[in-house]
Amino acid sequence: MGKPGCGKTTLLLNLLLKPGWLDYSKLSVFGKSLFQPEYKILRKGFEEQLPKEMIMRVFENRDEIQREQSSPNELIHELAKKEGPSAQRTKTNELIECNFYESADDLLDPKEISPEHKNLMLFDDLLLQKQNKCEAYYVHGRHSNCDACI
Repeated sequence: MGKPGCGKTTLLLNLLLKPGWLDYSKLSVFGKSLFQPEYKILRKGFEEQLPKEMIMRVFENRDEIQREQSSPNELIHELAKKEGPSAQRTKTNELIECNFYESADDLLDPKEISPEHKNLMLFDDLLLQKQNKCEAYYVHGRHSNCDACI
């Protein structure tokens, strides 16, 4: 936890998108603030199957994109048309699957997750919410090859 503006989002984006920082083939994001621009860009980038490095470049150049009166989502869509769906691959040549959840009811139980994939569950802005689902992932997630982070 930290104050607004202290770099939590930057750290999170580095963890998710910088080569060699986190290795995953399935990303699940659960939070009550998925309306934030960072999550919209992340979601659009993964939906368009861009490589993690390319999504990171969109974040790094966001100010310039806005100065040119374009939107990050438009740029992501254009990049996806150029790159094609084969661009977003993990080290084992898998496409990265990404899911976003705003309700705990929609989350799978960690026991139902396939251990054949490198799963990553991200919890964001849930401090004041019931922690049952978070606890289940921290306790049982490793049995399903799932790392959990806040």
